[in-house]
Amino acid sequence: MLHRLRVGIIACVVAGCANNVPQDRATGPDGKVKGARAIVLEQNEGRVRGIVTYPGGDRVDWKQIKLPDGQRGKLDLQMTYTTPRPGLRVAFDVFDQWNTPVELAAVSGGRGRIRSATVNGAKGIYFVRIYAPRRGDAGAYKLVAEFKPEPTIGFNPLDLEILPPPKLPDVPEPPVETATVTPPTPPTPPPTAVTPPATPTPPPPPPAKPITTRMLKFDTVGGGIEVTVPVGATSGVTPEWKVKVLRGQTTSALPGGAGSIVRVDRRTTIVKVSLTPDQLGANPNIVLSP
Repeated sequence: MLHRLRVGIIACVVAGCANNVPQDRATGPDGKVKGARAIVLEQNEGRVRGIVTYPGGDRVDWKQIKLPDGQRGKLDLQMTYTTPRPGLRVAFDVFDQWNTPVELAAVSGGRGRIRSATVNGAKGIYFVRIYAPRRGDAGAYKLVAEFKPEPTIGFNPLDLEILPPPKLPDVPEPPVETATVTPPTPPTPPPTAVTPPATPTPPPPPPAKPITTRMLKFDTVGGGIEVTVPVGATSGVTPEWKVKVLRGQTTSALPGGAGSIVRVDRRTTIVKVSLTPDQLGANPNIVLSP
């Protein structure tokens, strides 16, 4: 009954919003990462339910997962969702505690309305962004997080056996000193000039490789859109690099998705593209190349 009620609420929101509304008009505190709702892990498993709707003004929900202190392991995420009509989608992605996109070990679309992902070597705090990717998307979702810690080897220093120290031999008596005549020291020969070896020329640095990343946010500026991505000067990016937006989850360029770099900061870069917000929402992956 609760499932039918949620789907009915989404259908009413979609049907009643024929005009475009701001995507965050009706969002709550969890519409931003600072207000992320905690997913409590009980026996290393936690779950949460919610609704996202682009036309209803509640496009994004943020969730926070805090793993047990001092533990490391595999974090599995699975999301199931329902939509008010066929063809609509709900998606999610993962960020670490520094708001940097996480390189997922496995990503799957599953069968039907199921999305899953895996983070190997997980530790600390993670943030999950659940969102309606395209204008008109909406759905009710359930997200399940399962943490599988790596086994630890116990060690108690009190269990170590302490052996007695070895017996040392007696200290011998010092010998009786006798007077000896030291011959004069011969003169030191002049130093021979030594030619230092030639310094080898260091090999040239390897050429920079393209970097595939995912947009953090975008803003409309003038006649185009400025997109912020989480790579910058520390990753070797310079203002002369080239920019292109990828099609969906593929490695092929999106037609019309070429852009230019506006500014390179230490950890982020701002690029400008001539795309619409809908195109960026459906194609969030970007490649920077020298």
